[in-house]
Amino acid sequence: MKNIYLIILSFICFYSHSQFESIEGEQRWEVLGSKKDGSVFLKLRGSNFYKLSFKNYQFSDNKTIKSIELNLFDLDIANLYNFFLNSFDLTESRKSSFKVDKYEFQVLKNGDFIRVSIKLANSNENIGWMPLSIRDLNNLFGKY
Repeated sequence: MKNIYLIILSFICFYSHSQFESIEGEQRWEVLGSKKDGSVFLKLRGSNFYKLSFKNYQFSDNKTIKSIELNLFDLDIANLYNFFLNSFDLTESRKSSFKVDKYEFQVLKNGDFIRVSIKLANSNENIGWMPLSIRDLNNLFGKY
């Protein structure tokens, strides 16, 4: 009887170990930064693939999380961050935009916040928008 229990225990240990090995090969996302409203900026480890998930304020009754995927280099990320940061120096009535990958980010300053509208660059389709303060921007890009 002890031998049967030992064999069953061996199979359980062997199969549970093989399950752990298969999980290790999956893609791993690294969190670069996040905002209090649930928005998060992620990077796929070992690649230039990024994901921005943000709370979409496009519809006042339906604030859903929207995600966009970006294929960027580190220089592109630095340029996008600098574009947002420099947008806080805009005058109230001026709008500015920045194209990166397949998206266009349009910014309009509103007091201490900027309104970031995200559109598809080739079709001008509106994806959504989110507000950012300087603190939100730094938290989202991990610039603490």
